Amino acid sequence: MRVCRTISARSQSPTALTIGNFDGVHQGHQVMLARLKEQACALGLSACVLTFEPHPLELFAPQTAPTRLTSLREKLELLAAHGIERVHVSRFNRAYASR
Repeated sequence: MRVCRTISARSQSPTALTIGNFDGVHQGHQVMLARLKEQACALGLSACVLTFEPHPLELFAPQTAPTRLTSLREKLELLAAHGIERVHVSRFNRAYASR
């Protein structure tokens, strides 16, 4: 699995993309990832996830942010185990949020 920390202005190749936090990669996430892989395969594209670090609520409402179920490393391992080919990890900070 390829992990990218930045998203270039020009993508290297078309992808099938889903966006989310994917903390814990629970059953609901697993269903989404399976659908992503199905569609990617049907279209001849790679399956890609865009996720955030840290969780956006840790910035906007730290007192109510959910407790992390997995570290970033564990999350990436779980995504790889579910057949995701590429993950973009976007640093979620005030500058990112204001885009």
